[in-house]
Amino acid sequence: MNMRILLTALTGLFFFLTGCTKMDSTYEQYLEKGGIIYPGRPAKVILNGGDNRIRISWPKGPDPSIVKAKISWNVGADSIEVPVSAGTDTISCMINNLPENSYSFTIVTYDKDGHNSVPLEVFGTTYGTRYRSRLLDRPVLAAQQKSSGEVFLAWGIADDNLGALGTEIKYVNLKGDTVYRFEKKNIDTTFFQDYKSGTNYFYRTLFLPDSNALDTFRTTFTKKEVVPYVPPAKIDLTGRYFKNYAAPFVAELYDGARFGTLKDWTINSAVLNQGATGNKIYGGYDNINSGRAFGVQKWGDTDPAINNGKIYQTFTLPAGEYDVIWTTDGTSSAVNRGMQERYVVAALGSTLPDVSNLSSALSSVSFVTGVDRFNVKTTFTLQQSTKVSIGILINFTSGQQAFRAGGIKLMGPDL
Repeated sequence: MNMRILLTALTGLFFFLTGCTKMDSTYEQYLEKGGIIYPGRPAKVILNGGDNRIRISWPKGPDPSIVKAKISWNVGADSIEVPVSAGTDTISCMINNLPENSYSFTIVTYDKDGHNSVPLEVFGTTYGTRYRSRLLDRPVLAAQQKSSGEVFLAWGIADDNLGALGTEIKYVNLKGDTVYRFEKKNIDTTFFQDYKSGTNYFYRTLFLPDSNALDTFRTTFTKKEVVPYVPPAKIDLTGRYFKNYAAPFVAELYDGARFGTLKDWTINSAVLNQGATGNKIYGGYDNINSGRAFGVQKWGDTDPAINNGKIYQTFTLPAGEYDVIWTTDGTSSAVNRGMQERYVVAALGSTLPDVSNLSSALSSVSFVTGVDRFNVKTTFTLQQSTKVSIGILINFTSGQQAFRAGGIKLMGPDL
């Protein structure tokens, strides 16, 4: 029994000593005879590549024995030593005059007795002529000046693959001063309210090779001309904005015989001059001879006068130039009697102005023609997206006054 216990103890001791020997050989590279620990190697190293240069930095770390670091590259053919002072939080080294390439750097730290750490290999890239040769300016799709004096530049897509940041623009303002302006790469149109007419502008594109790069690269300035703005061809936008805009019109209210109100149109009370005495609730819709026209009349003394009668629709239009066309085309019951005031009007906001304030409208045109058929047009321009009201404004106060139209049309840019 005693012999078995002795053999077990000896076996355990053998494995313990064997394990210690193996452990010592694993960590032997970190130790000297006498148990001296080698300096700690860098951690969390950051490399910032730049224009034929690179910066290498890392936190000093907790080891107080480190007095310097050696950084080598080109398989050790080139190197630099970096002193490490006691009060330093971050060790940093700038290596200049590095030809454009990808590099492997080896970092070793040392204590005052010359003991070195385990080497650490890190990788970085420098940029130069080859990178510059690939840089292309962000394309300019249009550079035009509107009649208002405003200039706009429309941009193409920037080259994200090479790290485009944005575009720098140099131009002359209204005071004659040279101005620099930077536009980020996600801006698709640049507007100038202070651009001096008749001058050119210059632009260049800025690039950052990667998010950690030291240096911003720039293309050379390119000279460009600003040309007069040519509005895009107008298309028929009526159905995009108007409702119930052409014969046969749809009635909201209908007397079952001839007169009614127009569905989808705003009609003020002045227009409502048809119906039984004491119950004048119709106006704007005229179904004489089954024409289902847009129509209003004051035909005799039994029809109340219409002062500032307004029939219109309201919506928001984008910037651009627009035509409003008012016509008898499309209805067999067309008529245009009398010579009293009647206008097609486009106005800012949610209503039409009175006749006495017609000059405040965006635009207007009279359709007093002296004949039953008419086709008139008024044009207006919006500098920005705006709420507008478009429709008919009339003063029918005496005699026989009437119109029956076939429709209204809105022409504008295809934006």
